[in-house]
Amino acid sequence: MKTKHFFITVLLAMATLCAYADSPLTSTDFADCYSDIEIVKMAQQSSGHFNTTILNYLADSKNPVDVRVAIINAAGWNIDGQSSGEQLFNFLCGRYKAQSEEKLVKKLDAGTLITYAYAKAMSNYFTVDGALELAEAAVAKNKKHSFTVEFIASLIRAQKLLDSDWSALYATVSNVLENGELQLDMRQSAIDEIWNYIKLYENY
Repeated sequence: MKTKHFFITVLLAMATLCAYADSPLTSTDFADCYSDIEIVKMAQQSSGHFNTTILNYLADSKNPVDVRVAIINAAGWNIDGQSSGEQLFNFLCGRYKAQSEEKLVKKLDAGTLITYAYAKAMSNYFTVDGALELAEAAVAKNKKHSFTVEFIASLIRAQKLLDSDWSALYATVSNVLENGELQLDMRQSAIDEIWNYIKLYENY
């Protein structure tokens, strides 16, 4: 009976996940928590194509990292892929005089690097290996202990875990939430929006 009950619980959880969407990256529109900011509203209307104003904002390390990742979230995703990650890559290479992604990684600060990693992951959320490498590089550079950098990196890790280990997905994100050493630089409403989805994986 216990085995049967567990099986039913898993089926119900899977049905709930399908109702939300299909992945840690695409299932939460936390940009709505930043829709009072004009450039986020602009991104929400961009259909995944960034204009120069948005690209300049994303590339500027002085701009808040939580707003920048909210812009990426606002641009959304497309099951067939979209060009926002490539657009940002080309713009960053021009701005920072980098001839390759490897050289670009060395030049970017943690906040700009996680913004690019997130854009790359959202552009093709079925294959996030490259985005994950960028995210891990951003975490390694996170000298300011930014919560946003670590939190977005954990979502990209969680996306990758969909391919292999759903049971580790919940802990991957919760470990960041429980890290009291991080500087909370994301709106609580946005954190809650993401976490309410991730909690669905708790019983795997």
